[in-house]
Amino acid sequence: MTTVPAGGRFARLYRLLDWPPRLAGLNLLWLAGVLAGGVVAGLSPATVALFALMRDYRRGRDPQPWRDFWRHWRAEFGRSQVRLGIPLLTVWVFTFYLLAARGTPLAGAVAVVAVVYLAVLAYLPAVLAHFDVPAPVAWRIAALTAARAPLWTLGLAATVALLVVAMLAAVPIAVPFFLPSAPAALITLVGARIFNVLPAPPTTRGKEAE
Repeated sequence: MTTVPAGGRFARLYRLLDWPPRLAGLNLLWLAGVLAGGVVAGLSPATVALFALMRDYRRGRDPQPWRDFWRHWRAEFGRSQVRLGIPLLTVWVFTFYLLAARGTPLAGAVAVVAVVYLAVLAYLPAVLAHFDVPAPVAWRIAALTAARAPLWTLGLAATVALLVVAMLAAVPIAVPFFLPSAPAALITLVGARIFNVLPAPPTTRGKEAE
């Protein structure tokens, strides 16, 4: 998207007005990426590609969404199945145990573990987009990110939850255009602030150094 040159007090306003159409376009690309992989196999590379573009926008770059999305999608198609695809599938495992434990003394414990797991999992795509590291290191960075700034993580979770509920309840037509791109933008913004104060991982930080 071509940005509108502006200065002074209106510059920030113009930058903000760029975001709704940008998020809508990225969301449609994400949907195309999911469908291109047959949904199940397309979910993880499309998600990492979406976060990679969010990373570029946060850094002030001007990526070419179509070309760069599919470049990241192809690069991540194989390895993202293990690094992100399997963790996403485990959400269904927690859902099963939550339903099975409903009304029992274990329900509270399972719910707490599920919330912590989801908090870490929410940062994982941003970690994979920022750092070129193996899956165990990516999980460690995601866990450190969630633990390093618990208030930020709680605030992020509440904001994303309210955003999703508001879209589903009040403006369902917005879902195909802003879910998951809007939450991804928020996660990238918060995650990047925390990444800057984390110790460097013991492997190559190729993506973060780009």
